[in-house]
Amino acid sequence: MNFAKIKAILLAAGKSTRFKTRKSKMLFSICGRPMIMYPIRTLEELGLSMTLILGHQSDQIKALVESENVKDLSFVIQKEQLGTGHAVHCAIDSWQGFDDILIMNGDMPLITKELICEALEKHEQSRAVLTFLSAMVLDPTSYGRVVELDGKFTIVEEKDCNLEQLQVNKINAGVYVINSKWLEANIEKISKSPSGEYYLPDLIKMASEQDAIIKEIPVPYDDVRGVNTLQELWNAEQIKRSEFIKYWMSQGVRFELAQSIHIDINVKIGAGSFIGTGVHLLGNTVIGEECFLGAFSIVENSKIGDETTIHSHSVIQDSVVGTSVHVGPFARLRHNVKLGNNVEIGNFVEIKNTQIGENSKSKHLTYLGDAEIGKSVNIGAGTITCNYDGVNKFKTEIEDEAFVGSNNTLIAPLNIGKGAYTAGGSTITQDVPAGGLGIGRSRQENKLEYSQKLLGKKKSKPLVNSEIDFRENETQGDSENKTEFNFRGAIKTNTDKQNNL
Repeated sequence: MNFAKIKAILLAAGKSTRFKTRKSKMLFSICGRPMIMYPIRTLEELGLSMTLILGHQSDQIKALVESENVKDLSFVIQKEQLGTGHAVHCAIDSWQGFDDILIMNGDMPLITKELICEALEKHEQSRAVLTFLSAMVLDPTSYGRVVELDGKFTIVEEKDCNLEQLQVNKINAGVYVINSKWLEANIEKISKSPSGEYYLPDLIKMASEQDAIIKEIPVPYDDVRGVNTLQELWNAEQIKRSEFIKYWMSQGVRFELAQSIHIDINVKIGAGSFIGTGVHLLGNTVIGEECFLGAFSIVENSKIGDETTIHSHSVIQDSVVGTSVHVGPFARLRHNVKLGNNVEIGNFVEIKNTQIGENSKSKHLTYLGDAEIGKSVNIGAGTITCNYDGVNKFKTEIEDEAFVGSNNTLIAPLNIGKGAYTAGGSTITQDVPAGGLGIGRSRQENKLEYSQKLLGKKKSKPLVNSEIDFRENETQGDSENKTEFNFRGAIKTNTDKQNNL
């Protein structure tokens, strides 16, 4: 079939009022891809020329689509949102020279290229002037109903349905193939509805009244689901995510609790890998073969090498991790981290913009930022690279086989040479030469018998911190021989009273 003679028009001008959000539904993501990009990419795969009709938040949607570098796509702005019929009329100049026009809603993330091909082929074979897709649903709420009487088709929008028509379960899917000459001759004949809009489905009734050939194609509802509410967005995303997970299962990937996994469209996973409960695989992430991702770990726009273990509750963003690496639990790698093979990153370690060579370890309670760390380096527990002075970031270099003691503070810019050591508890402010030992801590001084002296003072210290005054309940004669109290907080004696204390 010659797709070069077919023009595709996508309708995306609506206000998304049922979303009840400020943002157009076209901008919401499903499995890491904006909703509007699903039908666009499907049509692009078929090589169809496209026109995208925009209205509400047109600037934002246009900027998004342009950033995706879509081939053969133009834009038309519907300045007033007066219905789908009016929207198509706004694009009349864009379909000149094409034989047939494919028109579909922009909120159809589940439609497949196979279904579109079927519609185009059956339209051509039947020589219809108009072909439309329909589906049977249990709950037709928000959809136009397909009403057929004596072989004549009519689409009745829900807000215009009578009680009998509301019971109809066959819906108009919102996908049409229309002969371009017939469309041009009839698009202006659409009458304004009681709601003040011009409905594109009125063309079906118009074609029926003209005894023109109409082709109805029943299709599975899930393939043509629209997204008009946040709940429908959730439903569509569950279906799309399920498709991805089933595919990766067929490729040898084990999912511990598949319904709890979040996986984006561009994620790739190697055979033999295990994906734990609640794992999020986001963006352009690539997971190698035979990897283990523990429960509730998050990997975003990162590459994980073969046979690597990511323990539970770890977060890896915009990073590259080598083979046979161990990360976590509760570790975080972000912004251009590169880990060599056989590296070990332990619990509560955060790494940012840092390269670490193979066989190096940082296993406990550490922050490494803007650092370059060599091979076979040991980073002790509690080590902190101080890379920021409030204005600028500075680099820390730790060369091969160096040993950084526990509880070290490394003040950048700094170089710790090959095979060098730093003593535990040190603040290192100067370079440590290769093979040397850096010590940056005050000398310990012991005070002998300090505890006995301290405790002795504590036992002999008089009470001075209570002042509850009971004098109002005392007789004048008794008060001279008793400790006096007031409400300010310290016990006072009669001698104190005489001294005005």
